[in-house]
Amino acid sequence: MNTKDIIKQRALKLFNKRGVLNITLRDVAEKLEKSYGNITYHYPTKEHVIEELYFDMVKELKAIGAQMMKGDNLFDNILSAPGHTFDLSMKYIFFFKDFVEIKRNYPEIAKKIDKSNAERKKSLKQALVMLQGQKILNALDDDGLDYLMELSGAMRTFFFLNLSKDEFKEEDLKDKYIAYTNKLLIPYLTVWGKLLYEKYN
Repeated sequence: MNTKDIIKQRALKLFNKRGVLNITLRDVAEKLEKSYGNITYHYPTKEHVIEELYFDMVKELKAIGAQMMKGDNLFDNILSAPGHTFDLSMKYIFFFKDFVEIKRNYPEIAKKIDKSNAERKKSLKQALVMLQGQKILNALDDDGLDYLMELSGAMRTFFFLNLSKDEFKEEDLKDKYIAYTNKLLIPYLTVWGKLLYEKYN
C-alpha cells in the first residue's frame, strides 16, 4: 500500500469513529506518526481526502450496480443488492452519519455527490422499468419511479444515520437492513411480483 492509500485508510477509520468534522489532518498525522507536512504533501486539505474516499466508494458502488444488471434474474439481483451495499455502507459509514455536515461544509464535494447520485438513480430507474416490463413491478409513470427512488435513498440513509453504537455490533444488523430496504418494494409489486418476493425470502 502506498503512502497516499495509508493516509486515506487511516483518515477513513478516524472519520468513521469520531466524525468527519472532529478529525483534522493533524490528527491523521499523529495517528500515523508522520509529520503534518508529509500528510499535506499528499493531501493538501481534508477535503481532498474526503473527495478521494467518496470516489473510492462510488467506484465500488458502480461495480455492485453492474453486477446487479447481469444475469437472467434481475429481480433476485435487486433483492440481493442491499446485502452487498450494506458492507460498503458500513465501510464508509461516515458518509451517512455526517451526510448533512459534509453537504454543508464541503459544497464542491456536495455537487459531486449530487451528480453521482443522479447517475445511480438513472441506472436504478432503468432496472425498475425492466421490472415493469417483466410484470413484477406495477406500472408507474416517471414521477412515480422518481418518488420510489427518492424514498429508497432516504430510507437507506435514515437506517445508517440512526444506528447507535450498540447496534453496530449486532450480528443480525445486515439481515435487518436487507429486510428494511427490500420491504419498501412490496406495495409496488404486482401479484406475480409479490409471489416472487415471498419465494426469494
